[in-house]
Amino acid sequence: MAVLIFRLPYLIGSEPLVYETDWLLIGEALNSGKILYKDLVTPISPLAAWVYMIIEFIFGKSILALQILSVLLVTYQFSLFNNIMLRNKAYNENSYIPALIYALLMFTFYDFFTLSPALISLTFIMLVLDNIYLRIENKLQDATILKTGIFMGLAVLFYLPSIFFLIATILSFALLTSLVLRRYMLFLYGFIFPIAIAMIYFYWQNGLDAFIFQWIKFNLFDSVNPVIDLQSILLIIAIPSLIFFVALYKTFSAKRFTNYQLRVQQVMFIMFLAAFGSWWISEKQAPYELLVFVPSFSFFIIHLIFQFRNKLRAEIFTLIFSITLIAINYSIFYQNSPLHNFGNFNALKSNQSIYHDLVKDKSVMILGGSTDLYKSVKEIGTEYYDPKLSMKILTEMSEKEQLMALFDDIQNNQPEIILDFTGTFTNIHEKLVFQNLKYRQINKETYVRN
Repeated sequence: MAVLIFRLPYLIGSEPLVYETDWLLIGEALNSGKILYKDLVTPISPLAAWVYMIIEFIFGKSILALQILSVLLVTYQFSLFNNIMLRNKAYNENSYIPALIYALLMFTFYDFFTLSPALISLTFIMLVLDNIYLRIENKLQDATILKTGIFMGLAVLFYLPSIFFLIATILSFALLTSLVLRRYMLFLYGFIFPIAIAMIYFYWQNGLDAFIFQWIKFNLFDSVNPVIDLQSILLIIAIPSLIFFVALYKTFSAKRFTNYQLRVQQVMFIMFLAAFGSWWISEKQAPYELLVFVPSFSFFIIHLIFQFRNKLRAEIFTLIFSITLIAINYSIFYQNSPLHNFGNFNALKSNQSIYHDLVKDKSVMILGGSTDLYKSVKEIGTEYYDPKLSMKILTEMSEKEQLMALFDDIQNNQPEIILDFTGTFTNIHEKLVFQNLKYRQINKETYVRN
Protein backbone atom coordinates (compact mmCIF):
# COMPACT_ATOMS: atom_id res chain seq x y z
CA MET A 1 0.00 0.00 0.00
CA ALA A 2 2.85 2.40 0.84
CA VAL A 3 4.36 1.83 -2.62
CA LEU A 4 1.04 2.73 -4.25
CA ILE A 5 0.59 5.85 -2.07
CA PHE A 6 4.08 7.19 -2.82
CA ARG A 7 3.59 6.54 -6.53
CA LEU A 8 0.11 8.05 -6.59
CA PRO A 9 1.19 11.59 -7.63
CA TYR A 10 3.01 10.06 -10.59
CA LEU A 11 0.10 7.79 -11.51
CA ILE A 12 -2.26 10.77 -11.51
CA GLY A 13 -0.13 13.36 -13.26
CA SER A 14 2.46 11.60 -15.40
CA GLU A 15 2.93 12.02 -19.13
CA PRO A 16 3.77 8.96 -21.26
CA LEU A 17 7.46 8.18 -21.62
CA VAL A 18 8.89 7.50 -25.08
CA TYR A 19 9.53 3.85 -24.34
CA GLU A 20 6.11 3.30 -22.78
CA THR A 21 4.59 4.53 -26.04
CA ASP A 22 7.01 2.33 -27.98
CA TRP A 23 6.15 -0.84 -26.03
CA LEU A 24 2.40 -0.38 -26.45
CA LEU A 25 2.77 0.44 -30.16
CA ILE A 26 4.62 -2.86 -30.56
CA GLY A 27 1.84 -4.63 -28.67
CA GLU A 28 -0.79 -3.00 -30.90
CA ALA A 29 1.10 -3.99 -34.07
CA LEU A 30 1.36 -7.62 -32.93
CA ASN A 31 -2.35 -7.65 -32.11
CA SER A 32 -3.06 -6.46 -35.67
CA GLY A 33 -1.47 -9.66 -37.01
CA LYS A 34 2.15 -8.65 -37.56
CA ILE A 35 4.81 -11.22 -36.68
CA LEU A 36 7.58 -9.97 -34.43
CA TYR A 37 10.90 -9.34 -36.25
CA LYS A 38 9.52 -10.65 -39.57
CA ASP A 39 6.81 -7.99 -40.06
CA LEU A 40 8.03 -5.51 -37.44
CA VAL A 41 11.71 -4.54 -37.21
CA THR A 42 12.53 -3.97 -33.54
CA PRO A 43 15.26 -5.07 -31.10
CA ILE A 44 12.81 -5.71 -28.22
CA SER A 45 13.06 -9.09 -26.50
CA PRO A 46 10.37 -11.58 -27.59
CA LEU A 47 8.71 -12.34 -24.25
CA ALA A 48 8.55 -8.63 -23.40
CA ALA A 49 6.90 -7.92 -26.76
CA TRP A 50 4.31 -10.64 -26.17
CA VAL A 51 3.56 -9.32 -22.68
CA TYR A 52 2.89 -5.86 -24.15
CA MET A 53 0.73 -7.51 -26.80
CA ILE A 54 -1.43 -9.05 -24.05
CA ILE A 55 -1.57 -5.78 -22.10
CA GLU A 56 -2.57 -3.80 -25.21
CA PHE A 57 -5.22 -6.41 -26.05
CA ILE A 58 -6.78 -6.18 -22.57
CA PHE A 59 -6.27 -2.51 -21.65
CA GLY A 60 -5.57 -0.80 -24.96
CA LYS A 61 -2.68 1.67 -25.10
CA SER A 62 -3.03 2.43 -21.40
CA ILE A 63 0.07 3.85 -19.71
CA LEU A 64 -1.75 3.55 -16.38
CA ALA A 65 -2.02 -0.22 -16.87
CA LEU A 66 1.78 -0.46 -17.19
CA GLN A 67 2.22 1.56 -13.99
CA ILE A 68 -0.29 -0.41 -11.92
CA LEU A 69 1.15 -3.74 -13.07
CA SER A 70 4.57 -2.38 -12.10
CA VAL A 71 3.33 -1.67 -8.57
CA LEU A 72 2.12 -5.26 -8.25
CA LEU A 73 5.38 -6.70 -9.57
CA VAL A 74 7.56 -4.49 -7.36
CA THR A 75 5.49 -5.51 -4.33
CA TYR A 76 6.15 -9.15 -5.17
CA GLN A 77 9.85 -8.44 -5.71
CA PHE A 78 10.55 -6.71 -2.41
CA SER A 79 8.62 -9.44 -0.57
CA LEU A 80 10.65 -12.07 -2.43
CA PHE A 81 13.91 -10.23 -1.67
CA ASN A 82 13.06 -10.02 2.02
CA ASN A 83 12.19 -13.72 2.17
CA ILE A 84 15.39 -14.70 0.35
CA MET A 85 17.54 -12.72 2.78
CA LEU A 86 15.74 -14.06 5.86
CA ARG A 87 15.60 -17.67 4.70
CA ASN A 88 19.28 -17.70 3.81
CA LYS A 89 20.37 -15.87 7.00
CA ALA A 90 22.23 -13.21 5.01
CA TYR A 91 22.22 -10.83 8.00
CA ASN A 92 22.88 -11.17 11.70
CA GLU A 93 19.34 -10.10 12.57
CA ASN A 94 15.91 -10.64 11.09
CA SER A 95 13.69 -7.71 10.14
CA TYR A 96 11.71 -6.15 7.32
CA ILE A 97 14.52 -3.69 6.55
CA PRO A 98 15.50 -5.62 3.35
CA ALA A 99 11.98 -5.14 1.95
CA LEU A 100 12.01 -1.46 2.95
CA ILE A 101 15.34 -0.65 1.31
CA TYR A 102 14.48 -2.62 -1.83
CA ALA A 103 11.18 -0.76 -2.17
CA LEU A 104 12.91 2.54 -1.46
CA LEU A 105 15.52 2.05 -4.20
CA MET A 106 12.63 1.47 -6.60
CA PHE A 107 11.96 5.22 -6.12
CA THR A 108 15.38 6.27 -7.42
CA PHE A 109 13.86 7.65 -10.63
CA TYR A 110 10.33 7.99 -11.94
CA ASP A 111 10.76 5.74 -14.98
CA PHE A 112 11.34 2.87 -12.53
CA PHE A 113 7.56 3.11 -12.02
CA THR A 114 6.60 1.46 -15.31
CA LEU A 115 6.47 -2.19 -16.38
CA SER A 116 9.75 -2.37 -18.28
CA PRO A 117 11.48 -5.46 -19.73
CA ALA A 118 14.28 -4.96 -17.20
CA LEU A 119 11.81 -5.02 -14.29
CA ILE A 120 10.16 -8.24 -15.47
CA SER A 121 13.54 -9.86 -16.10
CA LEU A 122 14.73 -8.87 -12.63
CA THR A 123 12.04 -11.08 -11.05
CA PHE A 124 13.57 -14.19 -12.64
CA ILE A 125 17.10 -13.06 -11.77
CA MET A 126 16.10 -12.92 -8.11
CA LEU A 127 14.68 -16.46 -8.31
CA VAL A 128 18.05 -17.53 -9.72
CA LEU A 129 19.79 -15.74 -6.85
CA ASP A 130 17.73 -17.64 -4.31
CA ASN A 131 18.80 -20.94 -5.86
CA ILE A 132 22.48 -19.91 -5.83
CA TYR A 133 22.20 -19.48 -2.06
CA LEU A 134 20.55 -22.87 -1.75
CA ARG A 135 23.50 -24.36 -3.62
CA ILE A 136 25.96 -22.76 -1.21
CA GLU A 137 24.15 -24.63 1.58
CA ASN A 138 24.14 -27.85 -0.49
CA LYS A 139 20.33 -27.89 -0.56
CA LEU A 140 19.95 -27.79 -4.33
CA GLN A 141 18.50 -30.82 -6.12
CA ASP A 142 18.82 -31.69 -9.82
CA ALA A 143 15.28 -30.49 -10.54
CA THR A 144 16.05 -27.12 -8.93
CA ILE A 145 19.26 -26.78 -10.95
CA LEU A 146 17.22 -27.31 -14.10
CA LYS A 147 14.62 -24.81 -12.92
CA THR A 148 17.38 -22.27 -12.21
CA GLY A 149 18.54 -22.54 -15.81
CA ILE A 150 14.97 -22.05 -17.06
CA PHE A 151 14.58 -18.95 -14.89
CA MET A 152 17.79 -17.57 -16.37
CA GLY A 153 16.60 -18.31 -19.90
CA LEU A 154 13.30 -16.53 -19.24
CA ALA A 155 15.15 -13.52 -17.79
CA VAL A 156 17.17 -13.24 -21.01
CA LEU A 157 14.07 -13.68 -23.20
CA PHE A 158 12.54 -10.68 -21.42
CA TYR A 159 15.71 -8.53 -21.47
CA LEU A 160 18.77 -9.67 -23.42
CA PRO A 161 21.41 -7.70 -21.43
CA SER A 162 20.51 -10.02 -18.52
CA ILE A 163 22.88 -12.48 -20.24
CA PHE A 164 25.58 -11.10 -17.90
CA PHE A 165 23.71 -12.68 -14.98
CA LEU A 166 24.16 -16.06 -16.68
CA ILE A 167 27.92 -15.49 -16.50
CA ALA A 168 27.58 -14.32 -12.89
CA THR A 169 25.60 -17.44 -11.95
CA ILE A 170 28.18 -19.78 -13.50
CA LEU A 171 31.00 -17.87 -11.75
CA SER A 172 29.15 -18.12 -8.42
CA PHE A 173 28.74 -21.86 -8.84
CA ALA A 174 32.38 -22.27 -9.87
CA LEU A 175 34.00 -20.08 -7.21
CA LEU A 176 31.76 -20.65 -4.20
CA THR A 177 30.29 -24.14 -4.57
CA SER A 178 31.39 -27.62 -5.63
CA LEU A 179 29.01 -28.18 -8.52
CA VAL A 180 29.77 -31.25 -10.64
CA LEU A 181 29.94 -31.13 -14.45
CA ARG A 182 26.61 -32.95 -14.83
CA ARG A 183 24.83 -30.17 -12.93
CA TYR A 184 26.52 -27.44 -14.99
CA MET A 185 25.18 -29.17 -18.09
CA LEU A 186 21.74 -29.46 -16.48
CA PHE A 187 21.78 -25.73 -15.72
CA LEU A 188 22.82 -24.84 -19.29
CA TYR A 189 20.17 -27.19 -20.68
CA GLY A 190 17.54 -25.38 -18.62
CA PHE A 191 18.85 -22.03 -19.89
CA ILE A 192 18.83 -23.08 -23.54
CA PHE A 193 15.41 -24.77 -23.39
CA PRO A 194 13.12 -21.65 -23.44
CA ILE A 195 15.39 -19.91 -25.96
CA ALA A 196 15.25 -22.98 -28.21
CA ILE A 197 11.44 -22.92 -28.05
CA ALA A 198 11.47 -19.26 -29.13
CA MET A 199 13.82 -20.10 -32.01
CA ILE A 200 11.57 -22.97 -33.14
CA TYR A 201 8.57 -20.61 -33.11
CA PHE A 202 10.33 -18.05 -35.31
CA TYR A 203 11.62 -20.81 -37.59
CA TRP A 204 8.01 -21.91 -38.19
CA GLN A 205 7.14 -18.29 -38.96
CA ASN A 206 10.05 -18.00 -41.44
CA GLY A 207 11.57 -15.35 -39.22
CA LEU A 208 14.51 -17.13 -37.57
CA ASP A 209 17.17 -15.07 -39.38
CA ALA A 210 15.37 -11.86 -38.44
CA PHE A 211 15.09 -13.05 -34.82
CA ILE A 212 18.83 -13.75 -34.59
CA PHE A 213 19.86 -10.51 -36.31
CA GLN A 214 17.44 -8.08 -34.66
CA TRP A 215 17.30 -9.47 -31.14
CA ILE A 216 20.71 -11.09 -30.59
CA LYS A 217 23.22 -9.52 -32.98
CA PHE A 218 21.91 -5.97 -32.87
CA ASN A 219 21.50 -5.88 -29.08
CA LEU A 220 24.85 -7.45 -28.28
CA PHE A 221 27.18 -6.14 -30.94
CA ASP A 222 25.90 -2.80 -32.22
CA SER A 223 26.69 0.54 -30.66
CA VAL A 224 24.44 1.90 -27.94
CA ASN A 225 22.16 4.87 -28.50
CA PRO A 226 21.68 6.54 -25.07
CA VAL A 227 18.29 8.16 -24.61
CA ILE A 228 19.75 10.71 -22.16
CA ASP A 229 23.31 11.84 -21.49
CA LEU A 230 25.75 10.51 -18.91
CA GLN A 231 25.44 13.62 -16.75
CA SER A 232 21.72 12.95 -16.31
CA ILE A 233 22.41 9.33 -15.34
CA LEU A 234 25.04 10.40 -12.81
CA LEU A 235 22.59 12.86 -11.26
CA ILE A 236 20.04 10.06 -10.81
CA ILE A 237 22.44 7.55 -9.23
CA ALA A 238 24.73 9.90 -7.27
CA ILE A 239 23.20 9.44 -3.79
CA PRO A 240 22.48 5.66 -4.02
CA SER A 241 25.95 5.03 -5.49
CA LEU A 242 27.71 7.03 -2.77
CA ILE A 243 25.87 5.13 -0.03
CA PHE A 244 26.47 1.83 -1.85
CA PHE A 245 30.25 2.24 -2.03
CA VAL A 246 30.42 3.27 1.63
CA ALA A 247 28.32 0.21 2.46
CA LEU A 248 30.54 -2.02 0.31
CA TYR A 249 33.66 -0.87 2.17
CA LYS A 250 32.06 -1.20 5.60
CA THR A 251 30.71 -4.67 4.83
CA PHE A 252 33.93 -6.18 3.48
CA SER A 253 36.02 -4.60 6.24
CA ALA A 254 33.81 -5.96 9.04
CA LYS A 255 34.91 -9.20 10.73
CA ARG A 256 31.79 -10.52 12.41
CA PHE A 257 30.30 -12.63 9.62
CA THR A 258 30.15 -16.39 9.24
CA ASN A 259 31.80 -18.13 6.28
CA TYR A 260 28.38 -18.67 4.74
CA GLN A 261 27.51 -14.96 5.04
CA LEU A 262 30.83 -14.05 3.42
CA ARG A 263 29.94 -16.27 0.46
CA VAL A 264 26.54 -14.62 0.21
CA GLN A 265 28.28 -11.23 0.10
CA GLN A 266 30.64 -12.44 -2.63
CA VAL A 267 27.67 -13.61 -4.71
CA MET A 268 26.01 -10.22 -4.38
CA PHE A 269 29.21 -8.45 -5.45
CA ILE A 270 29.40 -10.69 -8.52
CA MET A 271 25.76 -9.76 -9.21
CA PHE A 272 26.72 -6.08 -8.98
CA LEU A 273 29.41 -6.61 -11.63
CA ALA A 274 26.86 -8.43 -13.81
CA ALA A 275 24.42 -5.52 -13.42
CA PHE A 276 27.13 -3.10 -14.55
CA GLY A 277 27.85 -5.22 -17.63
CA SER A 278 24.13 -5.52 -18.36
CA TRP A 279 23.60 -1.77 -18.25
CA TRP A 280 26.76 -1.10 -20.26
CA ILE A 281 25.57 -3.09 -23.29
CA SER A 282 21.93 -1.99 -23.10
CA GLU A 283 20.91 -0.23 -26.28
CA LYS A 284 19.23 2.83 -24.77
CA GLN A 285 21.10 3.01 -21.44
CA ALA A 286 17.82 4.43 -20.13
CA PRO A 287 17.31 5.12 -16.41
CA TYR A 288 14.89 2.17 -16.04
CA GLU A 289 17.70 -0.16 -17.15
CA LEU A 290 19.49 0.72 -13.89
CA LEU A 291 16.90 -1.46 -12.12
CA VAL A 292 19.28 -4.41 -12.38
CA PHE A 293 21.44 -2.74 -9.70
CA VAL A 294 18.65 -2.66 -7.10
CA PRO A 295 19.23 -6.11 -5.49
CA SER A 296 22.99 -5.65 -5.01
CA PHE A 297 22.64 -2.01 -3.87
CA SER A 298 19.89 -3.02 -1.44
CA PHE A 299 21.91 -5.91 -0.04
CA PHE A 300 24.97 -3.87 0.90
CA ILE A 301 23.08 -0.75 2.07
CA ILE A 302 21.12 -3.01 4.46
CA HIS A 303 24.44 -4.30 5.83
CA LEU A 304 25.49 -0.68 6.43
CA ILE A 305 22.28 0.00 8.38
CA PHE A 306 22.74 -3.13 10.51
CA GLN A 307 26.29 -2.06 11.40
CA PHE A 308 25.06 1.00 13.29
CA ARG A 309 25.50 0.13 16.97
CA ASN A 310 22.90 2.67 17.99
CA LYS A 311 19.46 1.80 16.65
CA LEU A 312 18.34 5.42 16.80
CA ARG A 313 21.18 6.42 14.47
CA ALA A 314 20.26 3.61 12.11
CA GLU A 315 16.65 4.83 12.03
CA ILE A 316 17.73 8.44 11.46
CA PHE A 317 20.05 7.39 8.63
CA THR A 318 17.27 5.33 6.99
CA LEU A 319 14.80 8.21 7.31
CA ILE A 320 17.20 10.80 5.82
CA PHE A 321 18.17 8.43 2.99
CA SER A 322 14.49 7.76 2.23
CA ILE A 323 13.47 11.43 2.23
CA THR A 324 16.48 12.43 0.10
CA LEU A 325 15.87 9.76 -2.52
CA ILE A 326 12.14 10.45 -2.85
CA ALA A 327 12.66 14.24 -2.81
CA ILE A 328 15.23 14.10 -5.63
CA ASN A 329 12.97 11.84 -7.67
CA TYR A 330 9.94 14.11 -7.42
CA SER A 331 11.89 17.35 -7.77
CA ILE A 332 13.15 16.08 -11.14
CA PHE A 333 9.68 14.83 -12.08
CA TYR A 334 7.92 18.11 -11.21
CA GLN A 335 10.83 20.23 -12.55
CA ASN A 336 10.59 22.43 -9.48
CA SER A 337 14.25 22.49 -8.45
CA PRO A 338 17.61 23.42 -10.03
CA LEU A 339 18.37 19.70 -10.33
CA HIS A 340 16.32 19.51 -13.52
CA ASN A 341 18.70 21.97 -15.17
CA PHE A 342 21.56 19.46 -14.94
CA GLY A 343 19.88 16.78 -17.05
CA ASN A 344 17.95 16.41 -20.31
CA PHE A 345 15.03 14.54 -18.76
CA ASN A 346 12.47 16.04 -21.16
CA ALA A 347 13.94 13.71 -23.78
CA LEU A 348 12.20 10.86 -21.94
CA LYS A 349 8.71 12.28 -22.44
CA SER A 350 6.47 11.37 -25.33
CA ASN A 351 5.40 14.77 -26.64
CA GLN A 352 2.92 15.55 -29.38
CA SER A 353 4.74 16.15 -32.68
CA ILE A 354 4.08 18.72 -35.41
CA TYR A 355 2.97 15.80 -37.60
CA HIS A 356 0.16 14.80 -35.21
CA ASP A 357 -2.71 16.15 -37.32
CA LEU A 358 -1.20 14.85 -40.56
CA VAL A 359 -0.76 11.23 -39.40
CA LYS A 360 -3.69 10.93 -36.99
CA ASP A 361 -5.87 7.88 -37.71
CA LYS A 362 -3.92 7.00 -40.86
CA SER A 363 -1.67 4.15 -41.92
CA VAL A 364 1.83 5.64 -41.75
CA MET A 365 5.36 4.67 -42.77
CA ILE A 366 8.19 6.56 -41.05
CA LEU A 367 11.83 6.25 -42.08
CA GLY A 368 14.34 7.62 -39.59
CA GLY A 369 11.94 9.38 -37.22
CA SER A 370 11.26 8.49 -33.61
CA THR A 371 8.79 5.68 -32.96
CA ASP A 372 7.00 8.27 -30.83
CA LEU A 373 5.57 9.72 -34.06
CA TYR A 374 3.41 6.60 -34.46
CA LYS A 375 1.42 7.12 -31.26
CA SER A 376 -1.61 8.76 -32.92
CA VAL A 377 -1.66 6.74 -36.17
CA LYS A 378 -4.30 4.22 -37.14
CA GLU A 379 -1.67 1.57 -37.84
CA ILE A 380 2.05 1.18 -38.45
CA GLY A 381 2.19 0.97 -42.24
CA THR A 382 5.65 -0.57 -42.55
CA GLU A 383 7.82 -3.35 -41.22
CA TYR A 384 10.70 -0.86 -40.75
CA TYR A 385 9.54 0.32 -37.33
CA ASP A 386 12.65 0.89 -35.18
CA PRO A 387 14.59 3.75 -36.83
CA LYS A 388 18.17 2.79 -35.94
CA LEU A 389 17.78 -0.93 -36.62
CA SER A 390 15.79 -0.31 -39.81
CA MET A 391 18.43 2.02 -41.23
CA LYS A 392 21.12 -0.53 -40.43
CA ILE A 393 19.19 -3.17 -42.38
CA LEU A 394 18.44 -0.87 -45.34
CA THR A 395 21.92 0.64 -45.64
CA GLU A 396 23.53 -2.81 -45.72
CA MET A 397 21.51 -3.57 -48.89
CA SER A 398 22.55 -2.73 -52.42
CA GLU A 399 20.49 -0.05 -54.17
CA LYS A 400 18.56 -2.71 -56.08
CA GLU A 401 17.84 -4.74 -52.93
CA GLN A 402 16.80 -1.58 -51.09
CA LEU A 403 14.46 -0.63 -53.94
CA MET A 404 12.84 -4.08 -53.94
CA ALA A 405 12.54 -4.19 -50.13
CA LEU A 406 10.83 -0.80 -49.94
CA PHE A 407 8.55 -1.59 -52.87
CA ASP A 408 7.43 -4.88 -51.30
CA ASP A 409 6.95 -3.19 -47.92
CA ILE A 410 4.78 -0.42 -49.40
CA GLN A 411 2.78 -2.88 -51.48
CA ASN A 412 2.13 -5.09 -48.45
CA ASN A 413 1.24 -2.35 -45.96
CA GLN A 414 -0.25 0.37 -48.22
CA PRO A 415 0.68 3.37 -46.02
CA GLU A 416 -1.36 6.51 -46.62
CA ILE A 417 1.47 8.78 -45.40
CA ILE A 418 5.24 8.31 -45.79
CA LEU A 419 7.55 10.43 -43.64
CA ASP A 420 11.13 10.08 -44.87
CA PHE A 421 13.69 11.77 -42.60
CA THR A 422 16.64 9.82 -44.02
CA GLY A 423 16.29 10.50 -47.74
CA THR A 424 16.12 6.76 -48.41
CA PHE A 425 12.70 6.87 -50.06
CA THR A 426 13.35 10.31 -51.58
CA ASN A 427 16.47 9.14 -53.39
CA ILE A 428 14.67 6.37 -55.23
CA HIS A 429 11.01 7.44 -55.45
CA GLU A 430 11.52 8.71 -59.00
CA LYS A 431 12.19 5.17 -60.16
CA LEU A 432 9.53 3.83 -62.47
CA VAL A 433 8.42 1.21 -59.97
CA PHE A 434 7.50 3.88 -57.43
CA GLN A 435 5.64 6.01 -59.94
CA ASN A 436 3.19 3.13 -60.14
CA LEU A 437 2.52 3.45 -56.41
CA LYS A 438 1.10 6.96 -56.96
CA TYR A 439 2.61 8.94 -54.08
CA ARG A 440 2.99 12.70 -54.33
CA GLN A 441 5.49 14.77 -52.39
CA ILE A 442 4.00 17.66 -50.38
CA ASN A 443 7.19 18.83 -48.64
CA LYS A 444 10.79 17.76 -48.15
CA GLU A 445 10.06 14.60 -46.14
CA THR A 446 6.33 13.99 -46.59
CA TYR A 447 4.62 11.87 -49.23
CA VAL A 448 0.88 11.29 -49.50
CA ARG A 449 -0.83 8.51 -51.40
CA ASN A 450 -3.11 9.86 -54.14
